[in-house]
Amino acid sequence: MATRIGWREPASLLPLRWGRYRPRYLGAIALILGGALVLQAGSAYADYLIVIGFVAHIAGWAILPARGARRAAVAVPSALLVGALLLGSVAAALLVLPLAFWLLVRQRPGRSYLATLLPLASGLILAQLYPQYGNGAIVVVVSLLVVVASAWIARVLAQSQVKRVTIRPERSHSG
Repeated sequence: MATRIGWREPASLLPLRWGRYRPRYLGAIALILGGALVLQAGSAYADYLIVIGFVAHIAGWAILPARGARRAAVAVPSALLVGALLLGSVAAALLVLPLAFWLLVRQRPGRSYLATLLPLASGLILAQLYPQYGNGAIVVVVSLLVVVASAWIARVLAQSQVKRVTIRPERSHSG
């Protein structure tokens, strides 16, 4: 009889120096995504939003339950790439890199990186459909949805790598 061995987030198996996994994970997601959105609301007239969003985004990476070196390596580059969306839809394809950083930090297997093709394609399409800067809100919302959906698809791809194990019933040695 074949049975599946359950899949768990690799990062959830790491010993934490402080806090519990779930609150840190949810707080990190809120800060990473919320910081990205606040950063997008910034402009030359509201530059404080850029700073707040940038700091919140980096703080989210800092508290995410994962290996410290990986979090530290991706926090600032991710914030800069998210900030590049302030340039307009032409930068939407760059969001493939923060997604790849997420997959790296979450310790996803190589097959999960196939999900990065979605934000890349989405970014290229959005740049063609909405070349004017005034359509930034549409580009940000669509890009956010595509990146989040891609992260979930990557998780499903990681789970599909679960091994099947055959369990044989014990034989009775009674005579």
